[in-house]
Amino acid sequence: MEQNIPTETTGKFEAFIEWLKSLWDKVDIKQWAEDIGGSSSEAVQAAIYFGLGFAFGFLFKKYFKFVFFSLLVAIVLILVLQYNRVLDIDWKALNVLLGFEPSADIGVVLNSMFDWIKQNLIIFISSTVGFLIGYKLG
Repeated sequence: MEQNIPTETTGKFEAFIEWLKSLWDKVDIKQWAEDIGGSSSEAVQAAIYFGLGFAFGFLFKKYFKFVFFSLLVAIVLILVLQYNRVLDIDWKALNVLLGFEPSADIGVVLNSMFDWIKQNLIIFISSTVGFLIGYKLG
């Protein structure tokens, strides 16, 4: 059984699809990336991180309360277990696992984070913008 869709709506939809196709044909990612001083792979990588940031921002806003209280309960539980000597955390081994020096303090960790941001500025900006847009729309 066919549905009768009004031709006025169909015409607008087809016009929109045609406009979208023409816009896609005009977009040249390789040329755009070279204009801003990068390569097409960096543009694709930035787009991927934008999408991931958008998804995290969207999900963060939707499930913030659940994630926050789950993390809060987990941290309190770990601290109580560590205080009662049921759980022993080897902080030096954890630093080595995360790629820091065994004697690294919070200053070293922050400096290495800022160094990573400087080296991957496009990825950081695209994922941050994606996160903020996802958070706003979530």
